[in-house]
Amino acid sequence: MKAFTPAHAAVLRAVHRFGTTVEAAHRLHLTQSAISKIIARSEASLGIPVFERREGRLLLRPEAGALMTALDSVDQEWRELGAAAARLRAGRETPLRIASTPSIGQGLIARALRRLTDEYPQARVELIMGDAPTELSFGTADIGLMFSPRVTDDITLTPLAGGEIIALVREDDSLAKRRTVSLHDLKTRRMICFDREKSPLGWLIAQCYEREGLEYAPFMTVPYSISAAHLLAEPGDVTLIDSLLTQAQRFDGLVQLSLEPQIPTTICLMTMRSRPLSRLAARFVEIVRQRET
Repeated sequence: MKAFTPAHAAVLRAVHRFGTTVEAAHRLHLTQSAISKIIARSEASLGIPVFERREGRLLLRPEAGALMTALDSVDQEWRELGAAAARLRAGRETPLRIASTPSIGQGLIARALRRLTDEYPQARVELIMGDAPTELSFGTADIGLMFSPRVTDDITLTPLAGGEIIALVREDDSLAKRRTVSLHDLKTRRMICFDREKSPLGWLIAQCYEREGLEYAPFMTVPYSISAAHLLAEPGDVTLIDSLLTQAQRFDGLVQLSLEPQIPTTICLMTMRSRPLSRLAARFVEIVRQRET
């Protein structure tokens, strides 16, 4: 014997509401014979007669009144369950939270999100400009993207794309006519750059300075490349930033120079080993990896 299902419940409720198998069949887009068979199967499964026929209509038996009240409640719960599932499929139920830096957000993340929102137009996305490993560890982000981060064992690290550190100077600077500058060319300049302890890029740059026998001592430290570029206002100032930023944004009045020796960078994708990704987050990861491999 087949179990009583939500589909059977919908048929019983329609018959109770409209009074005939003909009208119930019309409303549910079924045949009259299908409605009659479902009524018989439902009554057999429930173990009680639900309707009695009187003057061409099907009337609810008095003892089945409580059953119909319960079916109304079940139908409402089923609708709510279906709506919740639809929200999950559309990405509305749980937002995708991505922690990153502005330069990665304006380039790699923006491209991936355009495709993701084409597939999930109702998706909710939250971009967090903060320390990605920390945001992941605290559970305030689902995914992190960062340059060469130092992470804990609970974070999975996947290299995605490579770049390099470049120098930015004002277009009226004497160095602006050159294509390449060395760290030694910059040792007397006021440097706007990253903190070596707080920033992975700052740590990479500081390591290169030390290999060249130079002291890494910016007169101003900033958290992001875009901040450094906007603060480059005084003649003779220079900043070292990631090359990804100039691919995503134009800075009028500034000139980009290659650096010698080269300082390569790697954009890494970070996820928590101990926390499964949501459907939306997993799809975002797929898109990012497809575009960058």
